[in-house]
Amino acid sequence: LQTFVNNDLGTAIKFTSETDPSKAHENYQSSRTPLIYILQKYLNPFVYDKILYIKSVFVISFLGPLIFYFCLKQKFKKEDNLLILLITSFLFLSPFYRTSSYWGLEENYGIISLLLAFLFLNLFLERKNQEDFKGYLQLFFSILFSSACIYFDQKLLIVPIICFFKIFFCNINLKTKIFTTIVYFIFSLPFIYL
Repeated sequence: LQTFVNNDLGTAIKFTSETDPSKAHENYQSSRTPLIYILQKYLNPFVYDKILYIKSVFVISFLGPLIFYFCLKQKFKKEDNLLILLITSFLFLSPFYRTSSYWGLEENYGIISLLLAFLFLNLFLERKNQEDFKGYLQLFFSILFSSACIYFDQKLLIVPIICFFKIFFCNINLKTKIFTTIVYFIFSLPFIYL
């Protein structure tokens, strides 16, 4: 993170993408793409203070269970809210999620992006026969967040693949399928560059 905070964007990306280890920045030791560090630099006002930064990541991590609740509520409309809240709270029992939240690590951003991708995908699939602005907006956000999963954590490569095939093989028109393919291709360009 300090590589991106202390340098301009072009220099920081050059440092992180060097193939020659002797030229790479000595402080960049992450195996992740630099999207989260770029977002933190420009969108998180607490990035310059370590304690406030960790607290901000802790607060952002509370979005995960909240989005998970909406995903479950959307999928299981007839179930009791108390049961859905209980299932949602299982995310708090995960030592992986709790540790990432507490220490200000970046793993939870991929999980939050995954949940948002599936939330918008399910919203789109419920309305797939309605070719309107709202449907395309839901489709766009599903593609955006599923693509962001890879930029946050490369292990989540399966998420955009699932979303792409789920959209591509559902009963929608050819124009929507072409739109999906083009937007996925555009969102993959920065990853191909890196």
